[in-house]
Amino acid sequence: MIVAGIAVACGGISACGAASPDKGDRSATASASPTKKGPGGPGGRLFGGIWTFDQLTVDGQEVHQSEIVSPWIEFRDDGTVAGDYGCTPFRVKAELAATTLTLGEDVSVLPAPSATPAPPDEVAWCPEPEMQQNDIVSSTDPVAQQAKEEGRTPRSPELAEFEAKVKKFFHRGQLKITEKKLEQQAGGPPPESLPQLRNEHGDVATLTIVRSPGIFDTKFQLNERMVYDSTDGFKSAKDTSFEFHRDGTVTGKLGCNDFTAKVFFNGAHVFFRDAKLTTHRTCAAQNMEDEAAILKALKRSLNYRYFGNSEGIYMRDDVGSEYRATGLQFGPATDQ
Repeated sequence: MIVAGIAVACGGISACGAASPDKGDRSATASASPTKKGPGGPGGRLFGGIWTFDQLTVDGQEVHQSEIVSPWIEFRDDGTVAGDYGCTPFRVKAELAATTLTLGEDVSVLPAPSATPAPPDEVAWCPEPEMQQNDIVSSTDPVAQQAKEEGRTPRSPELAEFEAKVKKFFHRGQLKITEKKLEQQAGGPPPESLPQLRNEHGDVATLTIVRSPGIFDTKFQLNERMVYDSTDGFKSAKDTSFEFHRDGTVTGKLGCNDFTAKVFFNGAHVFFRDAKLTTHRTCAAQNMEDEAAILKALKRSLNYRYFGNSEGIYMRDDVGSEYRATGLQFGPATDQ
């Protein structure tokens, strides 16, 4: 698996955010909800969603990814594909058909959001230049040296190599879209499948969903809070609700009172801003305790790494190890 630490998925397209403009190596992916109808076949499955790699093979070798990068690709309704090679955003013209994807010329990346998240205690994504400096100074890697000569922010050799392979995969001609059947589990339901992209050089990418459009058509409830390597179920989960809207807001109930917040998505990252209660009722002690804990988590406004779809959302702090992270897990509301 090229994606480490998180399972499940999150989909659709809303007012999206990214890292701040002063972190110049990441750009936003703000987009409206899909209004055009996608193609049929496997290509239609990709339309309107955000995906990342479950597995990537280039030149016959599997490309391994560390947790510090989050490559993703978004199939938009404006005739473009946007994404991130790992720590470098991109956007290109694209033709998505039932069984093929043709990428064209580069276009301007999408603008950065108006708000940025507070960094966690341990930043794991897209390291700042000073975090890479020790590697860069002693490196003789030609990619890093060329970046320095051209006045660009140099990448560590490992990051530069990873991004180069991802970019190489996408720009080696037309991509064929097929599906990979997952293994049948004993006594389980019929196996599902994951979409695959394959170029004429034999490179293959198996994709897994980051965010499907269904997230904006589903009412969720908060089932669990993750604290390091343990989980803490909310006793008042049935009294919580979260509805993500396409205008970049989230509304619902935190166990006792109604609330609202702004929500910013950027590929496999999401963060909240201006979380506040809109009612001020008094409820059972357990509900009030749970509500305070949830509101505190939302007000931290950390950069959560997330995956989800209409069946559930999982998000955790984007730190180096999930064993040092806190997070939230949502499932469809039981009153639907």
